[in-house]
Amino acid sequence: MGSGESLVQVQRRLLKDKELKIRKALDRLREKRRLLGRQRRRREFPVVSMVGYTNCGKTTLIKALTGDDAVRPQDRLFATLDVTAHAGWLPSRVAVIYMDTVGFLSQLPHSLIESFSATLEDVAHSDLVVHVRDVSHPETELQKATVLAALRGLRLPAPLLDSVLEVHNKVDLVPGYSPSGSQAVAVSALLGHGLPELRARLEDAVLRATGRQVLTLRVRLAGAQLSWLHQEATVQDVDVIPEAGAADVRVVISSSAYSRFRKLFPESASQ
Repeated sequence: MGSGESLVQVQRRLLKDKELKIRKALDRLREKRRLLGRQRRRREFPVVSMVGYTNCGKTTLIKALTGDDAVRPQDRLFATLDVTAHAGWLPSRVAVIYMDTVGFLSQLPHSLIESFSATLEDVAHSDLVVHVRDVSHPETELQKATVLAALRGLRLPAPLLDSVLEVHNKVDLVPGYSPSGSQAVAVSALLGHGLPELRARLEDAVLRATGRQVLTLRVRLAGAQLSWLHQEATVQDVDVIPEAGAADVRVVISSSAYSRFRKLFPESASQ
């Protein structure tokens, strides 16, 4: 403590230092997200943004969905500032990026609200928003209202806002829990309960949001179609028909990629 500083002044100075550190961390995160956004748009990976309150279990859920042991859930403020994007796979083997956003707080200092909101701007570029809720928390309904108000404040595209998938986490702490409303999926990220249903719902929502479809295409084995599909789409199955010198290829493909495919290989037929 400086010779002329009172205890209150010291506390104010420490709070200001802490606020400055958080602000710098938020700025770094914002820039990191911008870079990630540019990279993923080049490669056409679907992006799922996880939003929710601090300690709702977002990080644990991402770890459960991706099997990524590098994701370390931590029960402390802004623990996810350094954790941003994680690759996972949907049941159809489509690669997807899960974005772990900064957890909401009940009482965010007014001076930090703008910086905090800025870190959520990239949610607008997602293909799907997943709202993770801790249904064991006594203020879970209030927390839901706060998150939805913040998402509306971001002026998200209407289809994105209308398709938010709600995940009710920590159901293992609420005996006999079942969600009200058909849009919600009840899970325990920690114990793995409800994850198969969640994966199925994620896949359905991501394919719909990104204009991807599952098709079976008849391709010639002698041509370049098969290697092109491996590079530009997600090949699920190849059924070779030797006598025809062809194969039926089951793929998950975006509308834009399918248009390119039909222009390049007009002779290939959809089955």
